[in-house]
Amino acid sequence: MLLLAVQAADGLTPLRADEPERKPGDIDSTVVYTARDSLSYNFDQRTIELFGKAKVEYKDIRIEGPTITVEQSKSTAYTSASSAASGQPRELPKFTDKDGSFNAETMSYNYKTRYGSASAVTSNEELGIFSGKQIERMPSGELHIEDGTYTTCDLEEPHYWFWGKHMTIIPGDRLISRPFIMYIHPEIFNKRLPVIPIIPLPYMSVPISNKRASGFLFPRIGRSSGQGIYLSNLGYFWAINDYLDLRVDSDVSFNGSWRLGERFRYKKGELFSGRIEGEYARIVRNDPGDPDYARYIKRNLRIKHHQVFDPTARLDVNLHYLDGNRYYDINSIDSESIVTRQATSYASFSKSWDEGNRSLILGYQRVDDLTDSDLTQKASASLYQERIYPFRTRLSAPLSDWRSRFSIQPSLSFSGEFVDDANGTNDLYIGNAGLEVNYQQEFAPGYRAMFTQGVTVQGQHKVMTAQDDLSGTRVQLPFTIHSTLFKYLNLTPSLTFTHYRVNSTLQYDSGSQSLVTVNEPDEYSTTVFSVDAQTRLYGVLNTPPLEKLVGLKALRHTFIPTLTFTYNPNYRGDEYDYYRSYYDPVAQSMVSYNRFAQSLYSEVPEEQTYVGLNLQNLIHGKFRNNDGSYRTAQLLSLTASSGYNFAADEMPLSPLVVTASSNAFSPALLFSAGATYDFYSFDPVTGERVDKLAMDDGKGLLRFVNGFLNMSVSFSGHLRSEYKAVDGNQEGESLVKQSESPIQRAIFRERFTDDQLVDFKSSLPWSLRMSLYLVSDKTDPLDPSTTALLNTATKVSLSRNWQVGLNTGFDLGNGKFVYPALMVWRDLHDFQFSAQWVPSGEYEGYLLQIAMKPAQLKYLKVQATSGNTTSGL
Repeated sequence: MLLLAVQAADGLTPLRADEPERKPGDIDSTVVYTARDSLSYNFDQRTIELFGKAKVEYKDIRIEGPTITVEQSKSTAYTSASSAASGQPRELPKFTDKDGSFNAETMSYNYKTRYGSASAVTSNEELGIFSGKQIERMPSGELHIEDGTYTTCDLEEPHYWFWGKHMTIIPGDRLISRPFIMYIHPEIFNKRLPVIPIIPLPYMSVPISNKRASGFLFPRIGRSSGQGIYLSNLGYFWAINDYLDLRVDSDVSFNGSWRLGERFRYKKGELFSGRIEGEYARIVRNDPGDPDYARYIKRNLRIKHHQVFDPTARLDVNLHYLDGNRYYDINSIDSESIVTRQATSYASFSKSWDEGNRSLILGYQRVDDLTDSDLTQKASASLYQERIYPFRTRLSAPLSDWRSRFSIQPSLSFSGEFVDDANGTNDLYIGNAGLEVNYQQEFAPGYRAMFTQGVTVQGQHKVMTAQDDLSGTRVQLPFTIHSTLFKYLNLTPSLTFTHYRVNSTLQYDSGSQSLVTVNEPDEYSTTVFSVDAQTRLYGVLNTPPLEKLVGLKALRHTFIPTLTFTYNPNYRGDEYDYYRSYYDPVAQSMVSYNRFAQSLYSEVPEEQTYVGLNLQNLIHGKFRNNDGSYRTAQLLSLTASSGYNFAADEMPLSPLVVTASSNAFSPALLFSAGATYDFYSFDPVTGERVDKLAMDDGKGLLRFVNGFLNMSVSFSGHLRSEYKAVDGNQEGESLVKQSESPIQRAIFRERFTDDQLVDFKSSLPWSLRMSLYLVSDKTDPLDPSTTALLNTATKVSLSRNWQVGLNTGFDLGNGKFVYPALMVWRDLHDFQFSAQWVPSGEYEGYLLQIAMKPAQLKYLKVQATSGNTTSGL
């Protein structure tokens, strides 16, 4: 091999003081010529002929060819392809720089001006494959191509490509073409269909990298029964800088519907980020039952902002404003609104001091009901303070003397709630101020107590359009002792005195023979005493046989009984004057009424001498891991509670409440259940609870009132050699719309929040998930209700390219399927075909979609829908 290194006098040799300054276009590095066969130098013409695997290298530029001619006077290298006996090109020249490489039949390059040109160009690069009749390489690295094509499909006959008479490729950035025509060469069952030209545009700028880049959005075309043929995603994305970008998009339908939307985003590291997005739409829908078109306007605005001022202060804002006609579907700006039928906004600011021991929280919440004009807003401010030990010093040890055992804990909060509904406006202001004084004392090992005296003052003021303002004050004085006796017994007695003052009461007017409101101040007080006793009992069972089978080394049972006693006198008696009575001539009986029922404070407890019992059982298992270590998992939590009110004149027994849960085998198996049982029977005529034991009425010891069961199980298969995963797009459409049924809402939350049409992973050969959701309510025995839903979601990969799925719910109570959906995925190399079919029900119809798979082209898709579906606009 021959090698010749040529360097200009003003190249790497240092300049002397009397030498002229180097010009920008001068050669500033060594030019290296190599050839396998021979090298010929013509001194008169200053040309170099390189033969056999010739190569010219200058900085990051490399030119290769069968022969290369270099004109040193022009700093230009020329090369062309060698020809075979048939006349066809045999060895093509190759150009390489830091952005990639391409081949051509002829090529020239000036390594001084860094300008080059080539003809009959072909390239096969990671970011794209391009070819052209003629190409020019500019000093900036841009490629100008005449009659150019571009694709990312690496097949000899690509599935798609872009063509342009004048095409510019900015390496690592974008493709610009005038005009812009996309061709597809589809393949079905290994048989190629004819080439189809789609998306003819006079001009298009397309990003060809995964980084943020300005450019026009890929338009989408689709068809739906409600809108006909439509074009969507028409717009422009502007990457303003590294911290800002703006996206403007629109949809147009041939039936007259249109939509305009924008999204402005900003982000500065971890300091702050946010977005402002909105849309305005004029929707025209053709109701099959009405020949007239239904028209409505939709306006949405969403503002999100997150900012961390410093480690102690942060701001979070999520505001959603709605206007126009109240018709919202899956294309609304917030998919959660479809389920909740509400648009929720919130904002919060938090600031902490003193190493987090003191904090201020400001909050705002707005709930806009989509079904009517109801609007609820709430603003709040809270100041939290951890316990303060005023007599402790940094050098003193905790509990060293009686003064260091004292602590105080203040609290302060304010809130305002503003409701605007069909009844008018309703504003409620609430202020709270509290102080706790604590004292800790340890009497002996295993005997200790904390004495807490608190005072809480609350004031409320309510302004309503339909009646006079209401105001009230509540003062609470709770005294509590948290004690530990005999090391294992926790005893918590509490005495709470509460005083209320209101500005409005009820009074019976004998003239009108009705209850009337009296706007005069009045007050009342209550005192409640309670005590809780709790302990823990443990039991351990070693399971050596199970350790070998399932890795279970031991079981531990924790039993936590809690006994509660509550007492207060009968504040509803005549001696307290909280309740009064009058004679009802219609019912011909005395009627008792609460004088404070319409006041801001109306709670007057019944007489109680109540004993409650809560029994909690926790079962944990100790399992051996594969590496020999051990882990602990909760196998079961079972709780039962009930009580007895000795002061009650009738029905003293409280219902029995039982709850159970287990997540030991999560996520493969999840389980939770609960039920309420009553000891008393009911009136067969009215269905109301009566003072008669169920066992005396022939209904057994306990009568079922209500209960629930929620259980899910998941399985998935694995292959010894997995298929190569097929990555889908991140967007798509589902057939689901707003539903009135709670069951259908539950399905929507579980299944359609994440789009199913793009979730194609052939590396998972099969998966199965089943869930049972059961709710039974017999609170009114004469009108019981049962909701039972069995939901199934399964996927099976038939091959590397085919996958099918079935999602459906079965209403066990009504014996019918709820939203059955059959889905099919097909990998088409550069495309992904997805289909969803709902054969029956309210949402009967289909959705077909063909979407591009390359990341930079993922927004390019074609859809067609039918039935009660939403798509496009």
